[in-house]
Amino acid sequence: MKRKIFTSFFAITLGFNAVAQVKDISFAIAPTGEYVLWNKKSAIQNGFMVGGYVGFGFGRNLELLGSYSQSLGLKSRIDGFSVPDNIKDAFTSSDVDVHRWGGELKGNIPMTYSFQPYVTLGAGIQTIKANETKQDAIYYAFGLGTKFNLTRRLTLNLQAKGTYFNSDASNILYKPSEARTSTYNQWITDNISNEKMLNWSLQAGLQLYLGGRNPNELTELDNSYTNLKNFKVVVAPAIGYIDFDDDNNFRNTYLAGASLGFDFTEYIGVRGFYYQAMKEEKVSLNFDKLSLYGAEFLARLNVSNGVVPYITVGAGYLNVGKDYQGKVSTAENRSGIFAKGGLGLAIPLSKHLELFGVANLLYTTGNESADNALKSPNKLQGNVFYNAGIRIKFAKENEKYTYQDLVNELQTTEMKEGKEQAKGQNDTKATPISQKQKDIDYFNAQIATVERQIQLAYRQNDINNASSLLKEKEKWEELRNNYVAEHIPYPSENQANLVRMTPEQLQTLISEIVNKIEEGEGKTPDQRIDRLEKLLLEINNDNKKIEEQQKMNQSILEAVKNLEGNIQKTNVVVPTGQKTNTTKNGTK
Repeated sequence: MKRKIFTSFFAITLGFNAVAQVKDISFAIAPTGEYVLWNKKSAIQNGFMVGGYVGFGFGRNLELLGSYSQSLGLKSRIDGFSVPDNIKDAFTSSDVDVHRWGGELKGNIPMTYSFQPYVTLGAGIQTIKANETKQDAIYYAFGLGTKFNLTRRLTLNLQAKGTYFNSDASNILYKPSEARTSTYNQWITDNISNEKMLNWSLQAGLQLYLGGRNPNELTELDNSYTNLKNFKVVVAPAIGYIDFDDDNNFRNTYLAGASLGFDFTEYIGVRGFYYQAMKEEKVSLNFDKLSLYGAEFLARLNVSNGVVPYITVGAGYLNVGKDYQGKVSTAENRSGIFAKGGLGLAIPLSKHLELFGVANLLYTTGNESADNALKSPNKLQGNVFYNAGIRIKFAKENEKYTYQDLVNELQTTEMKEGKEQAKGQNDTKATPISQKQKDIDYFNAQIATVERQIQLAYRQNDINNASSLLKEKEKWEELRNNYVAEHIPYPSENQANLVRMTPEQLQTLISEIVNKIEEGEGKTPDQRIDRLEKLLLEINNDNKKIEEQQKMNQSILEAVKNLEGNIQKTNVVVPTGQKTNTTKNGTK
């Protein structure tokens, strides 16, 4: 009961505070499908899994996602083992169901708008069901992928992933229809055991950004990744308490420890931690033979001068010493890996100090007795780990951008945004913005974003990247200009003063005029072309009055008619060496 109350309190507090800051945080959902190349020692055939992600984006380059996936029609296999022919003949393939859920950290590598690679790190719980037996395992995952921007808020993601976990294939290959002492089941028992395995998979999915910032625009949070003006080294001594699962043989205990890590911005950081258990379930300096250590990612959901909610995701190792005694002194206590996730609250005292408290769910696995299993399968155990302490942040001495500066800046920005929003709403009522104007504004925003990236590339002397960005800028400008040409009509009051023609038609007209006057005028072709260009420029000069433009149009038309008349009167040029006699009526 106390777990539910504590967790509910944190969730409610988190819900109220998370609304306050969405400027740099986006929300995303991503349905996915993947083809898994299962390790042969897993006794599972290759096949498909489907699922998805839901999570937060902290700026454009960092995302924290929760994941879930399940298998489709997987079957067991035995060809990954060296088995005698009689065992192979006795094997019968059976259905296998696999479920995974966990957390994943995704780092997007800034490139061009249309193409962006990324890396992922994650951990979670994997459950395999076969022959009416369920076994749980903690997995670690890593991946390398790329995303293609289809629209402003929709991307196509392609990724190659590796998944590391422990599994006992004996319960998958077990034949419950036979006795445990049968030749087949006895061979499985004697020759197949729990092993560490690595799977590879290819994953594809569509990611939709539902709210918050535009995922393709740089924010202040994105810029802070590069200049690291808020970079800090963080040390946090703390006291903790673990309430172990009832099925776990470990005793509930207090712990003392600390974490050391970095805050890259006011929003995100990484930590390494170590805690040592105390004896007799009380705070003392009498330490027990049980410890835990690992690493975690920390993400704040807002920044304020009050209570700040944040989330943590991590993994580690629970180490059991040689002389440790659990609830049952005769039972075996094994070391193992764990996955954790938590909700926390921080209370800033100054720019260098803050109090914090966190409630974590810490997942381990342990053996479970099962009559329908060949061996005791691993079962997921949910433990609650509370810890609280004080964080000490060390920053550069010449740091001018302090925590309070950020708070004041955010408050000032929010006030300005509120005023601008109210003003914008009033203006919108009078003159609503059309969809075409919004589209043009989007193109201009993309061009401005690329220009900032070009400036950054020049400052870093990255000529190759700058050249690529210049091409991307030209692409956006071409898209904008084409859109304007197709969707934005020329003002109607100027339609009567325009002579519309394509570039080919204009070139043809100029060529015809030049050819016709080439032999009838004393000016050079360059002079005549300059004259035509001058007239055309004068026609399109917005500063000329309508009457002057009409006169110019009339003068050009008269000039063309005169040229046609002159051409008709022009003498025929006869090549040298030929003599002709022309009669009055034109006969030879």
